[in-house]
Amino acid sequence: MKEELRQRSKDTREDLGVLLNTKTSITEKILAANNPARLLLAAFLIVIFIGSVLLYMPFSNVSSQAPYIDNLFEAVSAVCVTGLTTIVPAAQYNLFGKIVLIFLMEIGGLGPMTIIAVIMQRNRRYMAMAEKKFFASAAGKSDLSDVPRYIRRIVRYTLTFELAGFIVMAIHLVPEFGMEKGLFNALFLAVSAFTNSGFDCLGPDSLAQFAADPIMNLTVMTLIIFGGLGFMVWFELTDLIRTRVKRNKGLIVTRKRLSVHAVTVIKLTVSLILSGAVIFWLFEYDNPGTIGRMLPEGKFFTSLFQSVTLRTAGFSTISIGACTRPVLIIMCLYMLIGGSPGGTAGGMKTTTAAVLYVSAMSTLSDRQDEAVIRHRSISYSLLKQAFVILYLYVFFLFAALIVLSISDGRMDFLALVFESFSAIATVGISTGITGSLSLAGKIVIMVLMFIGRLGPLSVYTAFHKEKKLTNHISYPEADIIIG
Repeated sequence: MKEELRQRSKDTREDLGVLLNTKTSITEKILAANNPARLLLAAFLIVIFIGSVLLYMPFSNVSSQAPYIDNLFEAVSAVCVTGLTTIVPAAQYNLFGKIVLIFLMEIGGLGPMTIIAVIMQRNRRYMAMAEKKFFASAAGKSDLSDVPRYIRRIVRYTLTFELAGFIVMAIHLVPEFGMEKGLFNALFLAVSAFTNSGFDCLGPDSLAQFAADPIMNLTVMTLIIFGGLGFMVWFELTDLIRTRVKRNKGLIVTRKRLSVHAVTVIKLTVSLILSGAVIFWLFEYDNPGTIGRMLPEGKFFTSLFQSVTLRTAGFSTISIGACTRPVLIIMCLYMLIGGSPGGTAGGMKTTTAAVLYVSAMSTLSDRQDEAVIRHRSISYSLLKQAFVILYLYVFFLFAALIVLSISDGRMDFLALVFESFSAIATVGISTGITGSLSLAGKIVIMVLMFIGRLGPLSVYTAFHKEKKLTNHISYPEADIIIG
């Protein structure tokens, strides 16, 4: 309670400081004149354009330059933390080009606006209310309490997790690749894994050479999961653990102490990972193209890894194109759900899936008129938002598949479906058709990756013209028969 009061007092002092400072900042003027979603879209486009130009330059390439469209594709994939590639980054780009990819992945994972907010805080002390609203929205924060500190914590946690992953992988990779190459590979993979980007600098087979390596598997999987849980969950866990330590109550945190959001995220993430691993293991157990010829240890790690990577990471330790068709179809569903809000993962989000599920179950059971999670009712506005998100994902996927079936109809339709789901969910795994797509096909996949990173709802808001609210008008119920 004291901590909460202290924080409110700090927020009040900051707001008073802004009010006393009558000079309007450039950022405030820009926010006042533009749609926040449109500004976020513009920020991503600017970063993508700069990144694509840098990757296209001769000083970023090993030998001959790839066509600009391929470099643009790589930039979009990196900033949108997807991992789909039309070329092999390890063979195409030199050290400078790979460093550019690292920065693009980091900016894409944190979000351009988070980087801008950190720079702003270094230059001036206070953040205006309009800026707080905008940056809180961009960072996935539900309220405006201490937005600057929240953003600083995002950066600090990101660097901490990536540093830990880098150290573990460096110890493992340096003896194999040498000092310089081992350290760089560890850094590249640590950033790529935590941001759920799915890029690697090892070669065309992703992490296949580490399929049965427990250290690499566990480290990469841990970074993927940590990035996909969402910063809000991590902040809640660390704050609760810190409080319990101060009160000498131990480190163990029970579900009763956590918010509905945190419990839902953790519970659904664990359920998806375990169920995905079991499904993959069952369907692929005798498949010689995937895990059929592996030892039991290799089958275990490979099945678990493929399930974890569906949290929108994009790494693979096998050839995805060799998977059985039922597994590819099930993977599409898992990819669409994706990770959790406020993190580096994409997809429809675990919480959206949870809201849709409890809403459907409450309707089917006919026991109650409202959806309930952990004895808490879901608001009607939240239900509507969840259904709109699902609708927009389905709409964009259908539109993309129609275009792809025309431009790349020669390819297997399931492969096109898989590629589309992987792109819009910013997963990044592929059956191997990405490099063979036509120009129109590459553009469609880039658009899907962009929509997936910003979120279909944000993209719609960016182009939607706001209308005056008419909440005071009430209409009689329509007599429509459905079902």
